[in-house]
Amino acid sequence: MSEATSSNLQMCPTRIDGAPVLFAHKVTQGQCQDRQRGSYHKCFTCAFNNTYVAKHGKPVPVEAAAGERAQVG
Repeated sequence: MSEATSSNLQMCPTRIDGAPVLFAHKVTQGQCQDRQRGSYHKCFTCAFNNTYVAKHGKPVPVEAAAGERAQVG
């Protein structure tokens, strides 16, 4: 079994409108597809949703700047 690397992981969900999400997970493409097939409740607003990707293309990966951290609280 191969290990997932950060280059083939995506944030789930990645909101279409760019709004931040309360809980996000790094998932592989296969996990993303499994969630969509299972009608995962966050898929309809996700930029990786197959229907959205068919119309608009995949989202551009956003790499966090070195040393940048999310503010908590």
